[in-house]
Amino acid sequence: MSELDYYQYAYVTSDWRRAMAELSAQHGITGWMEMEQAEFATGDGRSAVAHFALAFRNGLQFEVIEPVSGDCEVYRAGLPDTGYAKRFHHLGRHFSTRAAFDDAMAQARARYAVPVASETMGGEYAYFDAREETGHFIEYFIFPPDSHLSQVPVS
Repeated sequence: MSELDYYQYAYVTSDWRRAMAELSAQHGITGWMEMEQAEFATGDGRSAVAHFALAFRNGLQFEVIEPVSGDCEVYRAGLPDTGYAKRFHHLGRHFSTRAAFDDAMAQARARYAVPVASETMGGEYAYFDAREETGHFIEYFIFPPDSHLSQVPVS
């Protein structure tokens, strides 16, 4: 197993700065990589804009997502129409090898609906709707070692 193989707990929120502060206090996170107003592909001709924050703590990556505009339906799942909320959204898994990623993708595609899948920022990712079975989405992603993910702070 490579250090590039890791899991991620991801939260969606209506206020990413507040959610980051709460998660920092709860888990001892001392720094976040912030990507404000990040636009990324979500599928054929579709894109979303969201605020993202990433941090590592004890080998686990935390992600905070605040949907802003565009194809953000998957990121709005579980959030109320008004007021503050922070909700667990998905369990993510990064793969260091294409073979492992492709194998996991094929298995998940055979089992779950795929609301979002695309290549973006030099990598590839997909969300699988496992909410009926697990209560949350599953995300699989693969990025090269020198991608933006190499800059995520470790607490």
